[in-house]
Amino acid sequence: MAQTFNSKQIHYMNNGSTTQLELEDKVNEAFNHNIFNDNFIIASMPGLGKTHTMLTHYDPDKHILIEGNSSPAEFFVKIATAVYLAQGVHITIILDDCDILFSEQFANTTKKMFDGTNALKYNKARKGLKSFCNDIQWEAINCEDFTDDMSVGFSVPLDNVTFIILSNRLLPTDNQVNALEEGTKKHTVATDLLAIRGRTEYGVIDMTRDDLWGYIAHIILTTDICEVVNPDITQADKEQICLWFWTNWRGVTERNLRLVEKLVKDMVRFPNNYLDIWDKRYTEVTN
Repeated sequence: MAQTFNSKQIHYMNNGSTTQLELEDKVNEAFNHNIFNDNFIIASMPGLGKTHTMLTHYDPDKHILIEGNSSPAEFFVKIATAVYLAQGVHITIILDDCDILFSEQFANTTKKMFDGTNALKYNKARKGLKSFCNDIQWEAINCEDFTDDMSVGFSVPLDNVTFIILSNRLLPTDNQVNALEEGTKKHTVATDLLAIRGRTEYGVIDMTRDDLWGYIAHIILTTDICEVVNPDITQADKEQICLWFWTNWRGVTERNLRLVEKLVKDMVRFPNNYLDIWDKRYTEVTN
């Protein structure tokens, strides 16, 4: 490696190795060392492999996985159904790619999931959810434990739920909130997000742009991320990908592990001119 990469690049890859261990430690703590049943949020920029790391600990017999590829209403229904089916037994719900929780629209709702309210409240008319609910979901959001005559929506108690949330959204610090103008919408939302951060075990994976290159290079060289796409990829091929990233780091269109998979696929599809394909598809002119 020393002959292929210079000392500066090796330094960033060593930092990347440390970051990978940090991510693994945070996920391992949330899944295997959560003796107080705390709610965990693990946040980083997208594309660092949070989902992949989580799946190495995920057990469908012990955990309920809800992914954020549905509408907010469907998302709330899925949580309600999981709690309903648990029948009072403590459950762990994993929320992956559910950044809608931290949006301007839902930040206050999310805060109430973790404060003294400790409930998920859906304040719109639940009859509007009928069209996409299956029978058990419809039964869940209409059960007597979640509804009352005073509300058209539903409220799901979360006393027996532990959440592990993987997010691409970094929650603000106290200093960042104080820097915003009080009374503005931004300040209000940021205050809610700070409250969420304070009421959960919040772990953030943050790094400089150069350290991000080192992280990606480390993953390329030490894991099977490339072999998943092309089992016959060589060490020289992997090093070429790392160095292409380094050369084009300022102008590359994506800085994440998903792009690694695309590059490997192009090496298979276009063995004679993949470098031209990479430059055309994945770089842009920068000032």
